[in-house]
Amino acid sequence: MKKSLILIFTALFLLGCQNAAQQTPPTANTNTATVKADNSTIVSSHSSDAQTTSPPPVTKTGSTESPMAKPVDVAEMTADIERAEKEFKKNPKAKEDLAKAYFVRATALTGAAQYRAALGDYRKGLKLDPTDEDAKKMHDQILSIFKSIGREPPKEGEEPKPLESGKVKS
Repeated sequence: MKKSLILIFTALFLLGCQNAAQQTPPTANTNTATVKADNSTIVSSHSSDAQTTSPPPVTKTGSTESPMAKPVDVAEMTADIERAEKEFKKNPKAKEDLAKAYFVRATALTGAAQYRAALGDYRKGLKLDPTDEDAKKMHDQILSIFKSIGREPPKEGEEPKPLESGKVKS
C-alpha cells in the first residue's frame, strides 16, 4: 500500500513536471490594453502578455520547493525521530529504529511532494541503515526526478525542514 501511494505521488509529480516543460512561452498580443493611472501600469487580464509563469515557492531557508508541495502534519513523526535519537545515543544497537523513523517521515514528505525535505530524511536514514532497499530506491528516484527536470537537489545537510501544516504554536 505504501509503495503504491509513493508511486502514485511520484507519477503525479512527473506528470506535473512534464506539463510545465511542455508549456510554450506566451506570445505577444498586439491588442494589449495598457492604461496608466497614478504612475502604475495596468495590463488587461485578457491579453496573453499578462500570462506569466511564477517561480516555485521559496522556503524560509531560501530553497525552492515543488509547486505541488503541501504542508503536512509531521509533528508525531518528528517526535518519534527525537525519541529514537535519544534511544540511539543510549544504545547504538537501536540505529535501525532511528532509520525506520526517518523513513516513515520521508515517506509522508514524499507523499506531500516535499521532495527536498524527504531527501534529507532518506539520506539520514540510509546512513544508519544502508541496506534498506525501499528507502534506497526512493532516494535514487527523488535524485532522478531532480535530474530529469534540470534542477540540482539540495546538498547533503542543506535540505529544508518539512513544511508543517497550519498548527499554531502558542
